[in-house]
Amino acid sequence: MTKLPSFRDLSWQDLESPSSTFLVNHIRKELGLSKVVAELLTIRQLEKLEEIEAFLYPRFEHCSDPFLMADMQIAVERILKALNHGETLVVYGDYDVDGTAGAVILYRYLKRIGLKAHYFIPERLKDGYGLTEPTLVELKSRKTDLILTVDNGATAVEEALIIRELGMELLITDHHLLGEEIPNATAMINPQQPNCKYPFKGLCGTGVAYKLLQALDQTLTEKGYWQETSYIRPDLKRDLDLVCLATIADRVPLTGENRFFVQAGLEVLNDHPRPGLQALMRASHQRGRITPTTISFKIAPKINAVGRLSDPRIGVRLLLSHSLNEAKPYADKLLQLNSERQMIEREIFHSALRQASEQTHLNAIILFDENWHPGVMGNIATKISRQFQKTTLALTRNQGELLGGSARSLDGFDVRSVLANCSDVLERFGGHQAAAGLSLMAKNMEAFREQFQYLMGGKEFEKQFGENFLEIETWINEEDLSPQLAGDLIRLAPFGPNNPEPVIGIRKVKPHSISLFGNNHLKFNLINDDQKYEVVAWDSSDWYPNLGGYFDMVVSPQIISRFNQNALQFRVLDLRPVA
Repeated sequence: MTKLPSFRDLSWQDLESPSSTFLVNHIRKELGLSKVVAELLTIRQLEKLEEIEAFLYPRFEHCSDPFLMADMQIAVERILKALNHGETLVVYGDYDVDGTAGAVILYRYLKRIGLKAHYFIPERLKDGYGLTEPTLVELKSRKTDLILTVDNGATAVEEALIIRELGMELLITDHHLLGEEIPNATAMINPQQPNCKYPFKGLCGTGVAYKLLQALDQTLTEKGYWQETSYIRPDLKRDLDLVCLATIADRVPLTGENRFFVQAGLEVLNDHPRPGLQALMRASHQRGRITPTTISFKIAPKINAVGRLSDPRIGVRLLLSHSLNEAKPYADKLLQLNSERQMIEREIFHSALRQASEQTHLNAIILFDENWHPGVMGNIATKISRQFQKTTLALTRNQGELLGGSARSLDGFDVRSVLANCSDVLERFGGHQAAAGLSLMAKNMEAFREQFQYLMGGKEFEKQFGENFLEIETWINEEDLSPQLAGDLIRLAPFGPNNPEPVIGIRKVKPHSISLFGNNHLKFNLINDDQKYEVVAWDSSDWYPNLGGYFDMVVSPQIISRFNQNALQFRVLDLRPVA
């Protein structure tokens, strides 16, 4: 890899494309796409025309039958039994966006069909994560018959036994990886379990909950429930806004069914926003169309903040609000808590940064301070992991002698499997390959630290700290810029896990109308055939005096809202002068 001079001092490397010229031309001809986008699709291993059409133009018909999920029929029948016998059901959610949104859509639907439903969201600091014995005893005291989880339960082996001992039943909906032992529940709806034939494994917790609602709604309709009763059939399409919100917030793959959920959900969010989200956008002074970027940076952090620092039921009440007046106090509270979360995070990050700087020679970075706030450990681990390009754990004291926190790894590495091999010194762990949670007793901290570092040795490919390079997927010339290319790139969105923003090199271009904006940002245009293409360079105001002349440029497309329409904007990753 040859290091080339550039404004950001990065080395540029061309990706070795697996695509053939014949295949790219075939896709261009059959689907009427630009050459660049045809190349990008093949790089993403999309080669069959029907797969590409489903990717670019996702429809409901591309989603699989919910009854393909293991235990779906059992879960539906058990919920109908609770409905017919007047049993009490508790929707047991989680304190993040995914667990909150999923609890809301299940609770609202079950109430609307006449079931005696309630919801319970554990408080992070008081109740801990997932099903716990004290909360189960409390729910039994409320005469609960059936517990229906959202976004948790996949590893709740002991808790499932406690539920049976208390005389209740358990239905699990989750998307997290399972442990070696499967909880003894009445039904486990989780596409990750080995016996599940559901073809798409990338749903978030709310996505799995939505599939349960589809199956339940289909069954009630076939049984003539709406005709036999006075209940009006709920419109499940109106809940796609929360499925979209959770899918983006939980950073699940933006491929397969998730592309339909996001695109259809964005339509609902923009055309028929529920009062709670509308109030949150107004309180945030957010205007224009809601995009995945809006969700990632403006909406999701505020809902997550309440779960990190306070009572997560505030987020549920916001999303259940029937009017703007009802929602406004909850939206204001979310903004206040998010500001507090940002301040706490900033203070902890500086301390974490000092610790991380002393561990760059180790296989992984393990951060600990007993005075850190437990609610922000995931964000701290994420930031340090990205900055140092190493698997990172951030831990603090939860209660008494119990420590807890989060683990984050680089894309493609399974940190959860390493935690599984440390289970003898852990109290609890679970989550995803690249993002997991854990707890342990303080007396086991040093043993865990040594064991984890040992297991990480030689297992993970990670960039050497300080080695920075850009991998460029494809190159274009300035004359390749066109309205068709812009439109085709927009169709590749939404971008995210498993569908990252493309990295495109543009040869010998001249910036026009260069200007500064915000605190430290730069903006200019590229021009071809009298068409302007906007380019932004974040945190790059120092480039301003040096932008005369021609440059090779590396950019990524991003989708923005302009005049209430989606528009394309390029984000500069790096540039270098050319003669």
